[in-house]
Amino acid sequence: MTETRTRWVTFALGLTLVAITTACGGASGSLSPTGPSAGGSGTVITGRVQGVSAVPALADTFGPRATSSIKVTISGTDISTMLDGTGQFTLTGVPPGTVTLQFSGPGVSATITLSGVTTGDQIHIEVTLTNSGARVDSESRQHDDDGEVEGRITAVDAGQRTLKVGTTLVSVPATAIIRGGGKTMAFADLKVGQKVEVHGALDGTTFKATEVKVDDEDDD
Repeated sequence: MTETRTRWVTFALGLTLVAITTACGGASGSLSPTGPSAGGSGTVITGRVQGVSAVPALADTFGPRATSSIKVTISGTDISTMLDGTGQFTLTGVPPGTVTLQFSGPGVSATITLSGVTTGDQIHIEVTLTNSGARVDSESRQHDDDGEVEGRITAVDAGQRTLKVGTTLVSVPATAIIRGGGKTMAFADLKVGQKVEVHGALDGTTFKATEVKVDDEDDD
């Protein structure tokens, strides 16, 4: 499964900020797409961008400032859009392959890469841009009845048997398989901060899990 996945994007610029030039999930790398899929078909990528300033004086204004002036482009294609006032965007007709998203605007040049994009995917990402880089906090993918979400757990509700992976709400029924460190785990073993890969399907606004895999490096 691709890195970046947990994910929804707001950020802005101070006049003293340096250009942001980095990639998340590896280097921006080579690209396979060369243009939009015929007839506007293909993958749909939605996202939300947020920004975090490392400069204390700009911390309160980095997020809301100038988001409408930031453009998101699929590198190597003419597919692009502008962030709206809340930092959200939608890109349609994205061709399959390794896809690099370029965020550009006054003083900004940042990229993230999504691997293994297939036709018909619905992908949602949450991106954080900082003074020194860009990262994907979470990514969810849905293809027909099969989907997956990857990212770090940000909340656990034991009573409801739900998690938040990034900001994606995930229900974990008793029938779901939970694994980590080469062994079966219980729902109670899931903790905030763990990196997980969740398989299942979207049910309304909630992702219903059939399997939860805890990254071995995060599992004690």
